[in-house]
Amino acid sequence: MTRGLAALAFGLSALALSGCGFQPLYGERGIGAGAAERLNDVEIASIPNREGQKLRNLLIDRFYPSARPSNPRYRLDVSVTAVEQKLALQKDATAVRAQLLVNAPYRLIDTQTGAVVFQSSSRSMISYNTLEQHYAAIVTQQNAYDRALDDISNDITTRVAMHLGRGS
Repeated sequence: MTRGLAALAFGLSALALSGCGFQPLYGERGIGAGAAERLNDVEIASIPNREGQKLRNLLIDRFYPSARPSNPRYRLDVSVTAVEQKLALQKDATAVRAQLLVNAPYRLIDTQTGAVVFQSSSRSMISYNTLEQHYAAIVTQQNAYDRALDDISNDITTRVAMHLGRGS
């Protein structure tokens, strides 16, 4: 009896999931079939500042598995802003915890028409400890930036692939 109910519940959940419109991004028959090939048609424009350079390099690694496009159909324009907030203040007004908010608005532009075909923003919020030693504090802060940029590059790659996978 219990096995029969479990089988029935499993069958009903599989039926419900198939009707929800979920399709895998990467795969043979999903909405994003060929998403990797479509990402290869996107040129990633230069991004100012050191954090922008790091983000661009992360995006290049994700978008181009082998070589950069020779005649790209799209251009991805990204900008990066960061705000740090001191948290957990001690009695002497020194912070022992900080929070980094990195925001990256981006636009996907059709290079043939110049029209913006997709526009969004990605952000990441990373908390980290502030340390008294100068070098350790710099390394900790830089690690927080690197983690935030990695999150943002994953998000941008997924969203652009989803958009391009829709056949636009």
